[in-house]
Amino acid sequence: MINDDEIFEILKKHKEFGDYFWKKKCNKGAVTDVFVEYVNSNCFLELLDDMKNKLSDYNPSYGMIFSDDYDDPYDEFYFGENNICFFLESGYDDVEDIIGYEEFYKYLVPACEFYVERRHPEHKEIVEQKLKEIREAYGLKKHNFWQNICKLF
Repeated sequence: MINDDEIFEILKKHKEFGDYFWKKKCNKGAVTDVFVEYVNSNCFLELLDDMKNKLSDYNPSYGMIFSDDYDDPYDEFYFGENNICFFLESGYDDVEDIIGYEEFYKYLVPACEFYVERRHPEHKEIVEQKLKEIREAYGLKKHNFWQNICKLF
């Protein structure tokens, strides 16, 4: 069973990341909340590999689903080509945000930046390589902001 100190520590980590994302103007509810969970997990690097391979992540209360999971574009739950659905089941209101690859990458970069700066500076080179692989896997062009982000690492 989790004690009060552990709950406080979890909430503190979530707030720290939420504040960081807010400053970066990344404020889509479900996207932010899913990245909070990912960055504070023990398997963020593995999740980056899953993202590169467009593997959906289904957890009991949060996750991300790639549109590639749908074989039939006429499926009632299909949400468009080259999109990702982030979902959060809070118990009160279920929230989902559907975003394209470009916007996804704009959220992913600060999440990785936070992970390296605040959690695991020793993973800097690994994270940089994984970001490059994700960008290539999604067919995204190198942006000017990418060069600026690399300077922050």
